[in-house]
Amino acid sequence: MKKIITIVIIALFAFSYQAEAQNCNQGKKLAEKTWEKWGPWKPNIQLIPFKAEVEKIKNVWNWIAANGGATIGPRFLELDGGNESGSITGQTKSTFVTPPSFDNKVEVTINKYDGKAKTGVVICVQGRNGVTTQKATYEFPNNKNGKVKKFILNNVRGKIIIVAMKNKSVGNKFKYRINAKKK
Repeated sequence: MKKIITIVIIALFAFSYQAEAQNCNQGKKLAEKTWEKWGPWKPNIQLIPFKAEVEKIKNVWNWIAANGGATIGPRFLELDGGNESGSITGQTKSTFVTPPSFDNKVEVTINKYDGKAKTGVVICVQGRNGVTTQKATYEFPNNKNGKVKKFILNNVRGKIIIVAMKNKSVGNKFKYRINAKKK
């Protein structure tokens, strides 16, 4: 009897589990809130007030979580702001969101430098109109070899860039460095 109950419980869990597709939904909410703060897109506005506000929030949380694995939700990725790094373990994800780009072309670089997890990457952009468009996808293979992948994103002026990475391995980690540079 115990075996039957155990089998039924396992079957219920197996069939109730829904695989989550790789997408930019987590970053979409932060992008929408960013647009609420910015108001209408004006290419000639100064980035300084927005950066100052983001910096306050970032400093407080970074003090608490050191911008590491304890970071809740998406993290900001500054354009030309240097590398952010992290580790994605289990089947979790990490999402980065940039402020609106003042340039039409941006290069996003992801450097897998440790771990052997198979990890999916999706890069999207969101305009002021709220429309989110997928620009690129890639999957880092399940191996220990380090790999650097560069993505050239065109037509991103006035858009927020969202980079979502999802570890697809149960027991492996994915250690990375990411940056975004104006081209």
